[in-house]
Amino acid sequence: MTELEERIHNDIVAAMKRRDQASLVPLRMLKAAVDNARIERGRDAPFAEDDVFVVIRRLVKQRKEAAEQFAAGGAPGRAEEEIREAALLSAFLPAPVDDGQIVSVVRRIVEETGAKGPSDMGLVMGRAMPEFKGRVEGERVRNAVTDILRSL
Repeated sequence: MTELEERIHNDIVAAMKRRDQASLVPLRMLKAAVDNARIERGRDAPFAEDDVFVVIRRLVKQRKEAAEQFAAGGAPGRAEEEIREAALLSAFLPAPVDDGQIVSVVRRIVEETGAKGPSDMGLVMGRAMPEFKGRVEGERVRNAVTDILRSL
């Protein structure tokens, strides 16, 4: 169990003691998602904190998408609840990477790989995403890669 998983467990216990169902439900959902990811990986495969971050990011993205759909469907109360859950889950993520850092990493990768234009998108993305290891959303990296490759 990683340090982050232990923190999630402790937050679940604290929410149970406070009888805080609004926090307990998303925390239990998070724990179940992490456990499922660990099982999918296999018994002997390593499971690091970065893997937990990937799970959390996926859940946050799902909450945000659900909030948009509820808002569009005329259910603002449910949309607010989804946004609150996304914020609660986001608290477990490391500090976000700023756009300047993303651009500098992408530029370095473009130079290293000799990328010439948009046709090299897969090559650059394939090298960039492992460098961020779940610390940044793929869409932000893709946008930076697209901008830089178009400017070549």
